[in-house]
Order: sequence, then structure tokens, then C-alpha cells
Amino acid sequence: MFISPRRESDPAQKKHKQHCWECRRHRLVCDFTRPKCQRCSANGIACPGYDDAKPLLWLEPNRSTRKRRSRSDREEKMMVEKAIAPRIQNIQLRTDISAVFEAAEYYNTCIYPETLPICDLGPNPHVYRLSPIHLQNVPQRPDHVRLAFVCMILSHRINRTRDDPQSHALGVTLYRYRDLAIRSLREHIIAGDQGNRDIIIASVIAFLLADAQQDGLRNWQWHLEGARKLIKLRGGIHALAKIQPLEQLLCCFIFLAVIGNTTSPASDLTMAASHLADLDFIVTLNSNPIFPIQLCPPVLLGEIIKINHVRMRATTEGGRPDILHEAYALLNSIDSFSAEKWASTKPSSNEEWELAGNTYQAAVALYCISSLQSLSVLPRVRSVTRTQCLYGFLKQALSSPRLNRTLLWPLVVLGMDAVRGSIAMRGFVVKQLAEMSRKAGTHVPLTAIHVLQEFWKSGETAWDACFNRPYAFVTQIALNTRPIRT
Repeated sequence: MFISPRRESDPAQKKHKQHCWECRRHRLVCDFTRPKCQRCSANGIACPGYDDAKPLLWLEPNRSTRKRRSRSDREEKMMVEKAIAPRIQNIQLRTDISAVFEAAEYYNTCIYPETLPICDLGPNPHVYRLSPIHLQNVPQRPDHVRLAFVCMILSHRINRTRDDPQSHALGVTLYRYRDLAIRSLREHIIAGDQGNRDIIIASVIAFLLADAQQDGLRNWQWHLEGARKLIKLRGGIHALAKIQPLEQLLCCFIFLAVIGNTTSPASDLTMAASHLADLDFIVTLNSNPIFPIQLCPPVLLGEIIKINHVRMRATTEGGRPDILHEAYALLNSIDSFSAEKWASTKPSSNEEWELAGNTYQAAVALYCISSLQSLSVLPRVRSVTRTQCLYGFLKQALSSPRLNRTLLWPLVVLGMDAVRGSIAMRGFVVKQLAEMSRKAGTHVPLTAIHVLQEFWKSGETAWDACFNRPYAFVTQIALNTRPIRT
């Protein structure tokens, strides 16, 4: 279906004067014009450029390529084919099974190496390379499971090459597979197969998280509510958390809902009351001793839940004195958090854990102040010191390959406060969001840029004026669903 990029083994090929990928493919002499080759333009061909990673080429189903493989690659492919060959004959597949293996190759080549630095923070079971053993059960999985994975990979590739002419064709293919996957998921839900309840819930949550990474999902709250109802039918989050393979997906689901509420109008929050009711459980669930899904300290995630609930109450209860007292109590609780103490409980890289804790602490404090000032709960006094602290922490943290993928929300918080900040601060936010989009392969940071730039031009300064409709500015580092069995 598509050709995965290769790593060049010869460092000399990475010099400035290397042939573009199209000329290299046809063994022609390139004119080395940047950013696009003039030879390709003269022949009416979209030049793929000179990037170190070979661009993907999407082919029609059942077509093969003449890509030469090293002996180790061939042996690995033979292991996969040998493992699944006896099973494919007895299964009616509506999709090309090779799509999954090509997607796995792309994951191993492009995504896995870039998420690997996260493991330096401590043991992380959510980041691993896909092997033939992992792929042996592919033919046994429902279509919606296989295609959900392919759609995630396609989405990543599209966001990596959004300026490439081939991105449109990839987008068409993505939505075609997405439609097939959703149809398959719907059939399994209607069938009510009790043996597949866990895999259905996992697929629903996975689709929700994948769609939340796309700019076009304007009604993500409806999808969230649908997933919540399925979870309730399964016994609720308390029952679901006891199923170990689903625990990670549940954490991702809750994190999306909580953080999504922060960048939604106070009058349009979802599940805020239930989050407060389950506050202790959610904090405990996210206090994974092995490795958290996000680097937001669980205690601070609990404070965000409380702030969300105060915002919801303020829209109906007005300026009651107890709400004001609760707001100040929240600020005191946030300020009392010790990033150093939290980092001391981690297995390694304590300085970077402390930096992550300080970054989120500054972001949560600013969110508390700005969002409650927007509702006239707190007086409109700007906290310049807190803004500068968050600015300084983000400058350090975003330079770390171990932290930068998990700091989208704090960066958005700084961007909102930059409406009263300097031009340099705004430029920093835009540059870092654009870089984060490219590295993580998601459109969400680009959506954040658009929202913030429109807000900066509006003349408004209030939190709810910036986020005048629900947004979900979150990214996921990995989704480990391989222990789930159908």
C-alpha cells in the first residue's frame, strides 16, 4: 500500500547535493534546485524533495512494489507471512491485510524511534517496536481494529507531509478506511457479542482519541458522550479500570475529557460533575507506579478537575462568596505542590521530572486565574510573574526530546496569556506549536495556532473569549492495546 522510508547508511548521502527522490528512483541527474527539483517540474511531476526519509508512495490495493529488502528485512517478512498464512484462508477479509503490515513498518521506522527517548524517564511499557510476534494475531482481529491502526498511521503521515501534493490522495484513502472501520465497529456493537465487549470499548476509545487529533472533529464531545455511555454499560470506569489492558485507554479517555473541558466554554463542559465525584479514583488511576500516560502530575490533574467544576458552577450560581473562597483555596493548593518532591519518587531523570512538574504547576495556576477571571470569580489582576515562570519553564522543557511531546496544553495556556504578552512570546508559542505538529504527526497544534492568532487579533483578553467553542488540545504518546484479546 505504501513504501516506508529507509535510513541512509552512508553519511555521505546526507550532504547538501543529493538527488531528489524522483530523480534517484529513475536514475536521472538532478539539478539540486531547492525546495523542488526543476527537472521534475518540467516533466509535470510533483517533486518529492530531498528529505532524509524516503517519501511514502500510496498504491492501489493488491499492487506490489519492487522495493529491495535487506536479508534481515526479508527474513522478518517471511516470519510474519509464515505465522499468518494458515489462518488467512479461513477468514473473509474485506480489506487488504498487507495494509496492516505496511503500517507497522512505517510505525517501526518513523514513530517508534522518535518516541523512544521517553523511555529515558523510566521503564515505559507503552513504547515498543512491533515484531512479527505482535502481528501474528492480525487476521483474527475484527476489521475495525486493523483499520483503526492503519488510519492512525495514515493520519500521522498526512500531518508529516501536509504540503506534499500526495497528501490529498492519502486523505481520501484515510477516510475510505475510516468509513469501513466504523461500519465494522457498528456491526459488532449491534451484534452485542459479549465475548468482544472489551475490544469494542477499546476500539471506540481509540477512534475517539484518533479523531481528536484531527482538525475536522468539531463535535468531539458527542463522541466522548457515546464512549461514556458504553463504559457505563460495561460497569463504569471503576469496573473498567480492573481490566488491566483497558486501564491505559481509560486514562487517555479521562485525560482527554478533563483537558478538553479547560479549553471549552464554561457553559459547555462535559462530565465535569462526574469527574469531581470520582476525583480520588481518577488521581489514583493516573498515579501509575510504572509510567504515567501524560507527564501532568496526578495531583495537579485533580486541581484541574476542581477548577472545571468551579467554572461550571459559576455560570449558574454567579458571584457567591463560597465560590470565591473556593477559588483562592484552589490557588493555595496549586502553589503548595512540590515538583521537587514529586520528582524524587521517579526512577530516573529527576531533574527533567521536576521541570515537567514545574511547567504543569505554572500552567494550572495560570488556567485557574485566567479562566475564573473570565467569569468574574477572581479580580482581573494580571500575574506577570506566573506568566514569565511558565515561559521560562517551557523554553527549557520543549528543548528536551523526552518532554516536548507532552507539553501541548501548557503551551496553549501560555499562548492564551500571551494576548497581553510580548511579540517574542507569541512568536515562541507559534514556532513551538508548529514544530510539535510536525514531530507528533498531528494537526491539533496547528488548530491551536489558528485559535490563538484569531484571539490575539480580536482585542479580547478573557479565557472564554479565546475558547468560544469546545477544543481538545491533547496528544497521546502511544496506545498499547496488544494485551486485549477478542
